[in-house]
Amino acid sequence: MTLELIKMIIFILLGTKIAGHLCNRFNLPVVFGELTLGLLLGPAILNMVQETDGIAMFSEIGIILLMFLVGLESDLNLLRRYLKPAIIVASFGVFVPFIFIAILGHLIGMGTPESFFLGIIFSATSLSITVQVLKEYDYLDNEAGSITLGAAILDDTLVVILISIFTAVVTFDASVGFTATMAWDLIGKKVLFFFIMYLVAKYFITPAMNLSSKMNAIKAKTAMALVLCFAFTIFAEEMGLSDIIGSFFIGLMLSSHEDSHEIETDIDTIGNSLFIPVFFVSIGLGINIEALYTQFGLIFLLSLGAILTKLMGGYFAARLMKVNRKSSFVVGSGMVSRGEMALIVAKIGQESGFITNKFFTVVIAAIIITTLISPLLLKFSIGLEQKDSDEVTA
Repeated sequence: MTLELIKMIIFILLGTKIAGHLCNRFNLPVVFGELTLGLLLGPAILNMVQETDGIAMFSEIGIILLMFLVGLESDLNLLRRYLKPAIIVASFGVFVPFIFIAILGHLIGMGTPESFFLGIIFSATSLSITVQVLKEYDYLDNEAGSITLGAAILDDTLVVILISIFTAVVTFDASVGFTATMAWDLIGKKVLFFFIMYLVAKYFITPAMNLSSKMNAIKAKTAMALVLCFAFTIFAEEMGLSDIIGSFFIGLMLSSHEDSHEIETDIDTIGNSLFIPVFFVSIGLGINIEALYTQFGLIFLLSLGAILTKLMGGYFAARLMKVNRKSSFVVGSGMVSRGEMALIVAKIGQESGFITNKFFTVVIAAIIITTLISPLLLKFSIGLEQKDSDEVTA
């Protein structure tokens, strides 16, 4: 099993670097090439890489490190500055798709609970896909990039809360009523997570990093940063949040530390040379080519609805907050990708019986299509915005 995993890692690493080279040559987002490579190497075409437990493990570490990096590279003051528009964009970005996709689900023959859960699935935003493109085009440290990043983070948190509320409502026992345990699971755990995060940022991070800097050991500071990253990944999951919320926020807390640049360089080397490419390729492994043919009409309809609801929701929310048209288009485009977050929610829906096998393949295909289109759409919108900025400068 170990040798088989190593063989697949070889295919992935060689393939992603070739794909990255070609994408850079033809001015395409690198992540688009990595996602497409997953389709090519996966069971759908060449069957050289399979979704094994080993690949899943590497992939999970990849997304944790990616979001940790995003936190380290973020400007906390900039995120605070654009917190209000991020909240508005996240709210529109969740509830516009939720309502319209739920209605669409009902129209294509889904039951009421199934339709609502379909709406929840397509309310999610792939934070990892979006930030990878923003990072690639050096777009994290301006108005549109900061609003998009903040909105995508809040979006994921809202979706987790929506799942909790939906599950509580569906399984609600009127004879028992609304219990303290339900309140704790729905709200209490999330509040506790952010309170603990605040305490750690204020009282623990600096002493921990100072201690590591005094150790006579190789890369002790980077190792300590990874300990904090993985610890808060576990803590976030225990509190009912996505693991990437934990890794992002601890990275954000470390971003203002004096050693953040050194840590960022080390994590970037670890992540982008091995784990992060595996994550993006793993998303493309789930595409079922046969389903694309047999249920093309339904997949197209759901994909189109998924793209338009996020794009327009993000765009109009940004315009509401007085963001200019080109930058608002960037924000809307950045919210389109569903990626790993929607895949996780869809899997929860299947395992819980909220999404039947009849629709599951259609849902997965639509998620993959939005994930493939999103980097191209975001790159296009950034190009329009930068062109407009260049003309104003000239």
